Amino acid sequence: MKKSAFLYFALASLFAITILSCQPDDPDDNINTDDRTKFDAAWLCTESSQMTYTVNIDIDSSNTTQIKLYNFHHLGFEEMVSGIVSGNTVTLPSQTACQGTITIEGTSSMQSNQNIIDFYYTVNDGVNLDTITAVYTKQ
Repeated sequence: MKKSAFLYFALASLFAITILSCQPDDPDDNINTDDRTKFDAAWLCTESSQMTYTVNIDIDSSNTTQIKLYNFHHLGFEEMVSGIVSGNTVTLPSQTACQGTITIEGTSSMQSNQNIIDFYYTVNDGVNLDTITAVYTKQ
């Protein structure tokens, strides 16, 4: 009788341990670690000149650190500028747009609320070098 009670207790304990160990994954296990996703949106850009327009930012599917900015500096939605994302910072390496007639480079920092990006960049068309400060607000 003692053996069957012990066996019953052991099986019940094993069953309880098995049930408790099958808890769902910790929600932190499913957190997206791709920093680019917080930039992926339509943004209302207000430049220091008070010019306001929309910029679309998309994730670059061919490069795990890059995003694509369309209509950057109000150049048109057919024009694309690339940015490299690291945390809350986007770096615009020196690059050309508008069939090589404009050179752009700069940097930005996303605010902690993830709804505002502060951009600082230069635009050089070969004649004028514009230094721009812009605020992007998520739409």
